[in-house]
Parts: sequence; structure tokens; C-alpha cells
Amino acid sequence: MFPVSPVALLPLPVSQAGFYFQNWGFSVSDAQKPLTITIALILFLALVSAAVTLYRRARGSGTAGFSIHEPTKIQDILNEALQQRATHELRFQDESAQRTGFACSPTDIDPAVGITLEVSGFIKPQPSWVGRRVVCYFKIAGQRKETKWLFFSFATTIIDIASRQAIQRIVLAIPDQLDRKQRRDHLRLDPPSEDIPELQIWPETLSNLHRPEDDPPLLEYLVTQQENPLRVLNISAGGLLLELRPPLPKALGADLEKGHRFYIRLVLRDPEQGSAQTYQLLTQVRNVFIDPTHGKRLIGLSFVAHLPAMEGSRRWKSLDGKGVEEIEDWVFKRHLGLYREKGLV
Repeated sequence: MFPVSPVALLPLPVSQAGFYFQNWGFSVSDAQKPLTITIALILFLALVSAAVTLYRRARGSGTAGFSIHEPTKIQDILNEALQQRATHELRFQDESAQRTGFACSPTDIDPAVGITLEVSGFIKPQPSWVGRRVVCYFKIAGQRKETKWLFFSFATTIIDIASRQAIQRIVLAIPDQLDRKQRRDHLRLDPPSEDIPELQIWPETLSNLHRPEDDPPLLEYLVTQQENPLRVLNISAGGLLLELRPPLPKALGADLEKGHRFYIRLVLRDPEQGSAQTYQLLTQVRNVFIDPTHGKRLIGLSFVAHLPAMEGSRRWKSLDGKGVEEIEDWVFKRHLGLYREKGLV
């Protein structure tokens, strides 16, 4: 047997014990520093992530994050909209009529009278409108290169209606607040058939992600054809409402479900310019309604992305629910053009 050394059984001297525990405490303190830094970094990243989420939500709702209350600034912006003849879209605030919108053009702004607008619509202002609350949306050209448009909205009251030379007008009370806010959906147009001379549709597949137009379209509308399998019921900057007529291609049946995506090639005619513009868009089925009696289907398509008309590389641009600005301008112009043709403007 090996003898046990009595030294190994001796207790640690008090002087050395103090030094030992002092060093042990120092080591724990050193070990806590990286942990503290890590926790602080995680909290910082969480705050940044929350801030980015709130910013995206605000941006997605169309709100720029502030309102204007100064009367002089409000007057300046309204006067600028008058000079630019900016189209105003009005919507009643009543819950039962909040989806009823119509386009107007400003003709005069007088602090003592209000904002006078020419009503560009097929409906005539009624005396019952006086006193009703409305929300008005408009945009003006930005003064800086990086800001093409400035969007505004305000809530106010209709205080008068008038008619001059068969042109209907309404008068709004000048608001005490302007919001930097764009409407969340878009003005719709029920277009005459000749305004959209061509429309082709392709289902999105793995084989046609880059050039869907290289394949024959699944559905095609041509204004020159007497019989078409579809027609456009309305169009806005954010999408289309289509009516599909039977018989439909068998290959289309499985794709006509909410969430499925289609490429479309859309041609819009501009009667004033005597020209036509082509748009290539990626769309998504928003809703489907089937008429059980006649077999027709109404398909709501939302614009998801579009291919800008640029030379060189093809790059699809995501829309993020904002709509296609050029189509929005076309819809406004066609509204006014149709009103002029009917003698309303």
C-alpha cells in the first residue's frame, strides 16, 4: 500500500482561501460580461425589429405618419391642387355608402365659401347630400425629384350643391386637418370594350416564369372578335374583374381558385392621344363567383407585380398592394373623358 501523505489532508490556509475565493468571484464577473452584452444586443435587435414592423404597417396603410393643422399650409396645398386641376375622389363616410366614390375636379377655393368641385359622375348631387360627411382623396405633383406624388386626404362636410350650365357642383367646408394619406383601394372604371382592345392570360408555371408570352395564351380577348371567352367588367390600378363565359378550357378548372396566379398582357387605349399602351402584369385570384344558372364565372384579380416597359433586362417589380400608377392615371383620364362625352364636364 502506498502511504497517504498527511499534507493532502490539511485544510487550505485562511490566507490562501481568501485569495482563492477572490479569484473565483473575479472569474464569474468576467464570465458575466459577454452574457450581459449578448442579452443587451438581443434586446436592441428586438426593438429594431418592432420598429421596422410598425413602419411597414404604417407604410402599408398608406399613412405617411403626420397630419397638417396650420390653416395657411392647408390653404397652400388646396390652392396647389386647384392649379394642377388635381382629381379629387370623394367617398361618403356613412357605413352603408362608404364604397360609393366619385371623381371631382376643383374649380374654386374661397375661405368664406368653401371648396367648389365639379362632379364628374353619372349620378347627380341630391339636396339630401347637404350636411353629409365625406372623405376626399387627392394627389399633387411633388417638388423634389425623389418624390413624384404627394398624397392627401381630409374629412369634411358637404355644405351646398349647385348647377351651372348643366354642370353639377358641390361645395365642401374647408377642412381643419389634412392627412398625408393615400386611399387604400382604387377608383374603378367600367370600360367600354374598345378601351381594352386586347387581353391575354397565362397561368403561372415553373416553365414560364421569365417569358410567359412565348407560349400560347390560355385565354384571349380581342375586341375585333365577335365571340370572346371573357370580358373586362371593371379595372382599377389594383386589379381587374373578369367575366368568363363557358365553355372554358379544361386546363383552367384547377387554376380558378383563390390564391392562384396568372400572367396577363393588357392593352389600354388612350382616345385622346390616339395611342395604346401595353402592360405585362402578374396577378393573383382574389375571389371567384360562379353563376349556377348560366355557368359564367366572375374572377377578381389583384395586380401583384408588373414588368416596366424598359429596354434591356426584364425585371418584375413587386407592387405591394399599391397598384400600377400608370393604370391609375389612365382610369382617371378615362373617367373624365367619358364624362365629357356625356356632356357632364
